[in-house]
Order: sequence, then structure tokens, then C-alpha cells
Amino acid sequence: MDKTDKLINNREPRRMLLMFAVILLLFAGVWYLLSGALADAAMTERIRGALAFSGGQRFTDVPDEEHVLRGAELAQDFGISADMNPRLMGGYGELRLKIFLCGLGAFAAAGLLWLGFALTQIFRVYGGIERVRVQCFELSERLGGSTVTVGDEMSCVRRLSDSVAVASRRLGYINSCLTEAKNSMADFLADLSHQLKTSLAVIRLNSDILAEVDCLAPERRRQLTDEMTKNVDGMEELVLAALKLAKLDADAVEYEMKPQSLAETCGEAVKRLAPLLRENRITAEVSCPDITFAHDRTWLCEAVENIIKNAVDHAECTAVRVEAESIPSVVRLSVSDNGKGIPQEDIPRLFERFGRAAKGRNMSSVGIGLSIARKIAVVHGGDITVYSEKGIGTKFVMTFIL
Repeated sequence: MDKTDKLINNREPRRMLLMFAVILLLFAGVWYLLSGALADAAMTERIRGALAFSGGQRFTDVPDEEHVLRGAELAQDFGISADMNPRLMGGYGELRLKIFLCGLGAFAAAGLLWLGFALTQIFRVYGGIERVRVQCFELSERLGGSTVTVGDEMSCVRRLSDSVAVASRRLGYINSCLTEAKNSMADFLADLSHQLKTSLAVIRLNSDILAEVDCLAPERRRQLTDEMTKNVDGMEELVLAALKLAKLDADAVEYEMKPQSLAETCGEAVKRLAPLLRENRITAEVSCPDITFAHDRTWLCEAVENIIKNAVDHAECTAVRVEAESIPSVVRLSVSDNGKGIPQEDIPRLFERFGRAAKGRNMSSVGIGLSIARKIAVVHGGDITVYSEKGIGTKFVMTFIL
């Protein structure tokens, strides 16, 4: 952007030029009046000097009152006195014009110097803003890119440039988070669709067999029906878990946080899973002292259930134990089993969506369930830590900071 463009496309320089013209005109009017007074004073002193010279004073001396009165007496016959109108003197107009032009010229020159300096500084600021604008366009094409510092230290342009740099870094971080979330969502949908397609394929195959084959044995027909029911139940559980996870991701859950008994919450979670535990011949024990902890019972119960179901589906255990303890500023809630344990290399990916789905036997129990459990723990001001040893068992510890 050149100076002409800056002048044409911005109002501030045009306003400064207009203001300078207005001030110059106002000064010209006021100075014209003042120049008359100055010319009057100069001519009055000239008259006094002439009268003093006529009264016998030397031309180079400052006129005194005595010689002025003496000269006025001599010139009285000619109508000349010390208090006569100075504008009647010859050369008055030329003197006033010189005074006016000299004053106006000096003021205009000083004003032009100031105007030039001010416009230079404004154009310098505009140049910095223009460079920042170009950087903004470049950053819009490559979010998170680096920026060049513009402007003097502590200046408005420098602060603007620093703000753009901060915004660029934040936009880059947001863009990376969105990209990561997009990739994660794509993987999640791919895994979810794969799991649903598998169940749908079994249901479609079994339904075709039941529809086309008339002479099926009752046991075979019951087997096919049970497989269809099991897959429908698995799909329902998977979809419900996915919806819960989506609500948690979108922060669309209203939590009812209030002081409640942690032992009752854990007991309710084990009670809900009692049929599943009996079916798999797993004993469950709850060892929780009387701890009152501000939490949402429904969602914290969901987290405990998901961890227990993970143990039922994958730990190959015979016992599950739920414990709680309270120490200053911290409440710990742990769910442990006596199963086969989890390989150490799998623990970092344990809470990823479908992180171990390929190794699991229940498609809705791994990945989604543990992801939900961790999100619930985080909402309650805590996190989950996993301790596992091969052949001994696994322990999930939820630590909540009060």
C-alpha cells in the first residue's frame, strides 16, 4: 500500500488535511485582526518618533514625552498630534499586509511541518497494520503458521501483531484438536459400523435360513433364534453406549452433583449387574465405609458398572471387589479382579474407543465402556489409573480430589 492509496482509502489523513485547512483559515481571520492592531501600534510609535525628532531629540533615541509634546506644539498648525489615527499615515496598508503575510506564512510553515510529520507517523502505522493484515490472510491459508513481529516495542501495532501471533497459535491448536477429533470420530464410526454390520450379517443369514428352510429341527431353529436375539441385544447395547459417549463428548449431560453415600452407589452398581455376574459365576464384594461424596449417582454408577462389565467380559476372573477409602482431600474408588491381567503394552490404549475390540468377546464392552467411565471420572474431578499384573489380576482406581 503506497502513500496515495493510504491517503485515499483512509478517512483519518483526509480529516487531518481538512482540519489543517480549517485551522489555517481561522488563524488567518484572527491574525488579520491582530495584524491591524500591530500595525496601529507600529504607526503610533512612528508618529511619536517623528514628533520627538521635530522637538529636538536625536533620531536614534527612544522618544520621550517631553520632546514628543514639544514636537506636537510645533506641528499643531499642520493638524498633527500624538493621538492622531495611525491609519491615516502613508504606508499603513503595506505595513499591515507585511505583518499579516509574515505571521500567516510562519504559522503555515510550522503547521505544514507538523502535518507532514503526523502523516508520516500515521502512514507508518498503516504500513504496520497492512503487514499484519497480510499475515492474517496468510494464516487463514495455513493455520498455526509462524508470524513476523511488526511495529516498535510496546506500540499499538506491536500489540496487534502479538495478538495475531497468539490467535494464530490458538487457531493452530484448535485446528489440530479438530483434526484429531475428526480422525477419532471417523475411526469410531468405522469401528461402530463394522460391529453393526457383523451383527446384521448374522441376523440376515439366520432370518434367511428360518424363512427358506421348512424342515428345521426345533433345536436348530431355537439356536438360530437365540443367535439373532443375542446379536440384537448386542447391537442395542452398543448403540446405547455410543449415544451415551456422544452425549458426554458434547457436554450435553446435566449432572446432579450432591453429597451422597458412595457405598450405596457402589452397591447399586453391583446389584444391577447381579444377573450377569451369576451367569458368569463371578462373586462380587463391596467394601466401602460410610463415605459421603458429592457426585451424580446415576453416572458414577454407570462408570463402576462399565469397569465391572469389562472385567466380566475380558478378565476371565472369578471374583470382583469394589473398595473405597477417604484420605484428606482425596476419595479413592477401586474395582479389582483376580483375572488374567492386562498386558502392559495394552494399558495406554485401554480407554480408546474400540481400543481392544478385536480381542474382545463382547463388542460393546471394550473401548466404549471404559471411555465412558473415564469421562465420568473426569467430570467428577478425578481420573482413572490402571494397575495390572499378569496372572494376578487388574485394578482400576478412580481418584477424586475434593
